[in-house]
Amino acid sequence: MKIGIFWYWKDEVLGVAHDFALSDIDSIGLADSNYAHIEYWKVLQSRMNDLKYIEYEEIPRGRAIFNSKLNKLVIYLDKSLLIRSKVEKISQFYEANFEQIIIRSDPHYRTK
Repeated sequence: MKIGIFWYWKDEVLGVAHDFALSDIDSIGLADSNYAHIEYWKVLQSRMNDLKYIEYEEIPRGRAIFNSKLNKLVIYLDKSLLIRSKVEKISQFYEANFEQIIIRSDPHYRTK
Protein backbone atom coordinates (compact mmCIF):
# COMPACT_ATOMS: atom_id res chain seq x y z
CA MET A 1 0.00 0.00 0.00
CA LYS A 2 1.04 3.55 -0.69
CA ILE A 3 -0.26 6.97 0.36
CA GLY A 4 -0.61 10.26 -1.49
CA ILE A 5 -2.85 12.63 -3.40
CA PHE A 6 -4.67 12.19 -6.69
CA TRP A 7 -6.99 13.54 -9.35
CA TYR A 8 -9.24 11.52 -11.65
CA TRP A 9 -8.93 12.92 -15.17
CA LYS A 10 -10.10 11.37 -18.44
CA ASP A 11 -10.48 7.93 -16.88
CA GLU A 12 -6.94 8.07 -15.47
CA VAL A 13 -5.55 8.57 -11.97
CA LEU A 14 -2.98 11.38 -11.78
CA GLY A 15 -0.97 12.30 -8.73
CA VAL A 16 1.48 10.85 -6.25
CA ALA A 17 1.57 7.38 -4.69
CA HIS A 18 4.52 6.84 -2.37
CA ASP A 19 5.73 4.51 0.34
CA PHE A 20 5.60 5.35 4.02
CA ALA A 21 7.47 4.09 7.08
CA LEU A 22 6.14 3.15 10.50
CA SER A 23 7.92 6.25 11.79
CA ASP A 24 5.57 8.33 9.59
CA ILE A 25 2.55 7.27 11.66
CA ASP A 26 1.38 10.10 13.91
CA SER A 27 0.01 10.01 17.47
CA ILE A 28 -3.52 9.14 16.32
CA GLY A 29 -2.32 6.28 14.12
CA LEU A 30 -2.33 7.91 10.68
CA ALA A 31 0.32 8.16 7.99
CA ASP A 32 -0.48 11.04 5.63
CA SER A 33 1.39 12.37 2.64
CA ASN A 34 3.15 15.72 2.82
CA TYR A 35 2.10 16.48 -0.76
CA ALA A 36 -0.51 19.23 -1.21
CA HIS A 37 -2.91 19.40 -4.16
CA ILE A 38 -2.38 23.11 -4.75
CA GLU A 39 1.40 22.70 -5.00
CA TYR A 40 1.57 19.42 -6.93
CA TRP A 41 -0.97 20.68 -9.47
CA LYS A 42 1.72 22.99 -10.88
CA VAL A 43 3.92 19.94 -11.53
CA LEU A 44 1.12 18.20 -13.41
CA GLN A 45 0.35 21.34 -15.41
CA SER A 46 3.99 21.53 -16.52
CA ARG A 47 3.81 17.92 -17.75
CA MET A 48 0.35 17.95 -19.36
CA ASN A 49 -0.67 20.76 -21.70
CA ASP A 50 -4.39 19.99 -21.46
CA LEU A 51 -4.28 20.87 -17.74
CA LYS A 52 -2.59 24.22 -18.29
CA TYR A 53 -5.73 26.38 -17.95
CA ILE A 54 -7.61 24.23 -15.44
CA GLU A 55 -7.56 24.94 -11.70
CA TYR A 56 -6.77 22.07 -9.35
CA GLU A 57 -10.25 22.17 -7.75
CA GLU A 58 -12.03 21.72 -11.11
CA ILE A 59 -11.13 18.03 -11.42
CA PRO A 60 -12.33 15.36 -8.96
CA ARG A 61 -9.57 14.66 -6.46
CA GLY A 62 -8.75 12.97 -3.20
CA ARG A 63 -6.16 11.71 -0.76
CA ALA A 64 -5.07 8.27 0.48
CA ILE A 65 -4.03 8.00 4.15
CA PHE A 66 -2.94 4.87 6.02
CA ASN A 67 -4.81 4.13 9.27
CA SER A 68 -2.58 1.89 11.41
CA LYS A 69 -5.34 1.11 13.94
CA LEU A 70 -7.51 -0.38 11.19
CA ASN A 71 -4.56 -1.52 9.05
CA LYS A 72 -6.37 0.00 6.07
CA LEU A 73 -5.89 2.69 3.49
CA VAL A 74 -8.56 5.38 3.89
CA ILE A 75 -9.28 7.07 0.58
CA TYR A 76 -11.03 10.43 0.86
CA LEU A 77 -12.53 11.56 -2.41
CA ASP A 78 -15.03 13.65 -4.31
CA LYS A 79 -18.46 11.98 -4.29
CA SER A 80 -18.49 11.96 -8.11
CA LEU A 81 -15.82 9.23 -7.87
CA LEU A 82 -18.05 6.84 -5.91
CA ILE A 83 -18.29 4.47 -8.88
CA ARG A 84 -16.82 0.97 -8.59
CA SER A 85 -14.67 1.19 -11.74
CA LYS A 86 -13.19 4.51 -10.62
CA VAL A 87 -12.57 3.28 -7.07
CA GLU A 88 -10.83 0.21 -8.52
CA LYS A 89 -8.45 2.39 -10.56
CA ILE A 90 -7.72 4.60 -7.56
CA SER A 91 -7.06 1.62 -5.27
CA GLN A 92 -4.75 0.09 -7.92
CA PHE A 93 -2.86 3.40 -8.11
CA TYR A 94 -2.14 3.00 -4.37
CA GLU A 95 -1.35 -0.72 -4.73
CA ALA A 96 -4.27 -1.75 -2.52
CA ASN A 97 -7.16 -4.15 -3.06
CA PHE A 98 -10.79 -3.69 -2.00
CA GLU A 99 -10.24 -5.53 1.30
CA GLN A 100 -7.47 -3.08 2.23
CA ILE A 101 -9.37 0.18 1.68
CA ILE A 102 -12.09 2.30 3.23
CA ILE A 103 -13.73 4.86 0.95
CA ARG A 104 -14.99 8.15 2.37
CA SER A 105 -16.50 11.06 0.50
CA ASP A 106 -15.26 14.35 1.86
CA PRO A 107 -16.61 17.88 1.27
CA HIS A 108 -13.02 19.16 1.27
CA TYR A 109 -12.47 17.32 -2.02
CA ARG A 110 -15.65 18.57 -3.67
CA THR A 111 -15.16 19.60 -7.30
CA LYS A 112 -15.93 23.24 -8.07
